[in-house]
Formats: sequence, structure tokens, C-alpha cells
Amino acid sequence: MSYDAAKLPGSTADAGDSGPQPYHRLLRNPVTSSWSVVLGAGAILVGWMFTSLVILSIQQGIRPDAEGTVSWFGLLATNLSLIVLIPLCMVVATRLNHQTPGLLSSVTGRLRWRPLAWFAVAAVVVELIMLGFIEVGGVDLIGDGGNGPAKDAAAVIAVTLLTSTFQAAGEEYFFRGYLLQAVGRLVRSSVFAVLVTTLLFTMAHGIWPWESPALFLDRFAFGLLAGYLVIRTGGLEASIAAHAANNVITFIYAALTDSVGDSLGATDAPWSLVIVDVVKFALFAGVALLLARRQRLGTKCDLPLVPAAYMTPGLGGPGTKRV
Repeated sequence: MSYDAAKLPGSTADAGDSGPQPYHRLLRNPVTSSWSVVLGAGAILVGWMFTSLVILSIQQGIRPDAEGTVSWFGLLATNLSLIVLIPLCMVVATRLNHQTPGLLSSVTGRLRWRPLAWFAVAAVVVELIMLGFIEVGGVDLIGDGGNGPAKDAAAVIAVTLLTSTFQAAGEEYFFRGYLLQAVGRLVRSSVFAVLVTTLLFTMAHGIWPWESPALFLDRFAFGLLAGYLVIRTGGLEASIAAHAANNVITFIYAALTDSVGDSLGATDAPWSLVIVDVVKFALFAGVALLLARRQRLGTKCDLPLVPAAYMTPGLGGPGTKRV
């Protein structure tokens, strides 16, 4: 696949965009303007806020949780409100920005299931190792805990196993998917794109450095390494695996120690736990890079960045690409 590097009338492409493109530049195509990715990010946010309001309002109307607690039903509603980010991102990317379907998942135009499975196994193993270290080493945790299982522990664990992976994927498709590519549409630097989306990811969790430096660092470190892995592996598989494993293990443990509300609504974290978390993220990143190298995962896209219909003169595309 070769790309036409000639700058055609009305095209947003330039000579530097010829050839296979890295993940963060996949919205940089001849039919996607700068304003459309900004509009797209706003549309996703509005759509998410609306659907979240509906879902959480229904949950509160049926079975509201007591202040400071989160039941299995509250966890389900929270997870569903984030899962909707997956279809929202895909619809906006393909309909508004005319991106080839699948390019939010990886540079191959699809979610790469085999690598995802290997990353998931590695992430779970790393999580369990660190959980064992926390237990043996007496590392402080968020909340009191130690009160035995929650009354609805079985239901919380069931909801976690069934939905937390998709909830984590929803966040990854938005922050490390659409937003990373949106920033990459505006700026060529992958470092800048990762830093900006990491900051937005941390801010979205309502954590500020002057409120809780430790928890801010925890969230920022994860976002930074997740974004780095997306660039280095050419897709969302590693970041989804890391995010999902973290959430699944965290909430299963929280269900068994009656600390679900503390985990979900954390506003601070002990430094000892944050240090363990950062080491855990770094360890997984190292393992993920080894797995990606062994599986020879591509990091650049040699597919058409937009469907053929949009590249046809008169049908919305101001240029062509040669195959």
C-alpha cells in the first residue's frame, strides 16, 4: 500500500503524512478537518453525560445507595455508564470523521484478540503478585477494610467479572483511543499526545495534585504508561488488559473486604500503595513490550485511513490514495 503524498486542493494531508502511519496519527486523513475532531470529542462527552445521567438516574430511582457505600447495583450502573463510551467513540470516529472502521482498536483495523489474551494473562499475573506483596508486606490500602466480605459480595463479584472489563475498555477507547488520535490529528508528536491525554485522564477522575499528590501520581502514572504502550504496540490491547485486570482484581478484593465504596470513591491514597502501583504498572509495561516483540505486533497502519466512498471525487473526499 502506497500513499499519494501530493498535496491536493483542499486536502489536509502533507508530505510528512505519506506512508504507513503510527496509531496516534490515524485521524490525520484527507477528509478529516481539525475542527471535526474537536467537535467529535465534544459530541462524545455530551453523549456520555446524557446516557450516564439516564443510567444513574434510573439506578437512583430503583435502588439508591447509602452515602459512602456502593452496592452491586450501583457498581453495575457506574460500569454501564462508562461502557457506552465504546459505541460513542466508534460512531463519532466513523460517521463524523469518516475513519475506516476498526482503526480506533489498532493499526490493523481490528482488535487483535490473541495479543489481547496474552496481555490479559500477564496483567492478571502481575496484579496477583502485587496483591500478594501488599498482603505480606502490610502495605496500607484505601479505606478501612478488614471487616469481612460485603453483604452483597457475590453479586459485586459477578458484576465485576461481567462488566468491569468492558468498563475499562470504554475508558481506553475514549482516552487512549479517540482523544489520543484527536490530539495526534493536531500535533505530530506522540509524546505530546500521550502527555495531554494522560493529564485529561487524571483530571477526569477528579483528582488534583494539590488535593492528593499520591493519588494524582497513581492515576497519572497509569495513564502515561498506558498511552506509551498504545504507541509502542500499535493498539489498545495492552492498555485495556492492564486497566481491566486492575479494576477486576481491585473490586473483587474490595467485595471480600467490604470496601467497594472506598475503592470507587477514593479521594486519597497512601504513598506506600502508590509506589506499589507504579512499580506494578512499570512491570506490566516491560512484560507487554516483550510480548509485543515476540508476537511481532505492527505499530504502523498501511490500510486506507478512510473508506473508499469518501475518497471518491464528488462523494465528500478532496483527494485520492493510490493502492
